[in-house]
Amino acid sequence: MRQRGNVLRPGAVGVSGAVLVLLLGACASGGAGGSVDRIGSAAPTVAGVDPVTPSGGSANGSIAPTEGPEGAMGRLALKTYQDWWQAQAEAFGRTDSDGFSLEAYSSGRALSDNLVSLRQLHDAKLVMTGSPRNSAVVKAIDLKADPRTAVIEDCVDVSGWHRVDAATGAAKDPGRRLNRYLATASLRWFQARWLIYDFKREVDRTC
Repeated sequence: MRQRGNVLRPGAVGVSGAVLVLLLGACASGGAGGSVDRIGSAAPTVAGVDPVTPSGGSANGSIAPTEGPEGAMGRLALKTYQDWWQAQAEAFGRTDSDGFSLEAYSSGRALSDNLVSLRQLHDAKLVMTGSPRNSAVVKAIDLKADPRTAVIEDCVDVSGWHRVDAATGAAKDPGRRLNRYLATASLRWFQARWLIYDFKREVDRTC
């Protein structure tokens, strides 16, 4: 049933329905007016994903421990998150990708929303070029839960990641879109690895 193509590379954005809202629909431009919530310290850079330093402090002050067992597991969670973005970028940048490699990093709603968004891009004969930038931190980790859980908060900047016509390369970005926003990824530990099962974009908060 799978005719999966190779997928993967610098991150995409979206999930939880957010990907299509951002990529295929028009959004209010981020950073214009109003109060601004921001998040803090950047995650380690992963090849293919450019970090962006948020313009202020954390949206909520605390982050997960960075030492001991929690710190070690948190670093694995961040690696999964960055690899997931790379897989999304590759998938959304190709017309022949079915998103199969996303299953290595995600499940549940995060995976299903990505695959729906990928299909809609294909149906519209569009691909994504460039790459997003991010600055992720582990906000919470629970190693006593069953399954273990982690929460990652990110400042996502998609100003350098654009939708184009797959055949001509002509720009197809909406006239207005949210270029920087806060997002939260929820992960679970499954069969000795982290999987992202939900990803939420906060449409009313920029960073």
